[in-house]
Amino acid sequence: MVIAFCNGKGGAGKTTLSVLLGCALADAGRRVGLVDRDPQRTATRWMQHNQPVGFELAVDGVDYGAVIIDTPPRLESPEVQRSLAEADKVVLVSSPSPADLWTSQDTVQVIRQHHPKQKAALLFNQVQKQTLLARDLDPLAERIGLPALRHSVSRRQSYQHAMLLGWKALDAGAREEILQVALEIITF
Repeated sequence: MVIAFCNGKGGAGKTTLSVLLGCALADAGRRVGLVDRDPQRTATRWMQHNQPVGFELAVDGVDYGAVIIDTPPRLESPEVQRSLAEADKVVLVSSPSPADLWTSQDTVQVIRQHHPKQKAALLFNQVQKQTLLARDLDPLAERIGLPALRHSVSRRQSYQHAMLLGWKALDAGAREEILQVALEIITF
């Protein structure tokens, strides 16, 4: 299964979630490969620094239980088009901020234009529970134009710590949240 994480803007959390969700799947016993197509190569650097067990930079010809693609933040990039073409599933990562609405809508157009039958879902990232925006995720997803995953990712500083210190830097609650999102992604 190949899963592409995308959004037409930077800062949505594609790289952080690509890495954390890959770790969660590996922690659950899957062999996971990562394809880093973002020119910043942050995911590659993270992999080289942390060397997680069961999660590696993808190698052609190796059989993985899941392959995760981290895409660049430019919709016109040939790497985005290539990633969408290779993916079995696409996850559009977006904050619940109305300011991200337009870029997320543009990303949906690209997904539908080039791959109208592709399985795609919206993953809300950096959600602050008990806020007005958190309560309005369904209407926002409707405006964006993709079904939202039931699970979302909370705003937690520990996710940034994990980018520095690795998967084990997360407390049990954060790891469980990421695992629930990962399991939902592989089953939608």
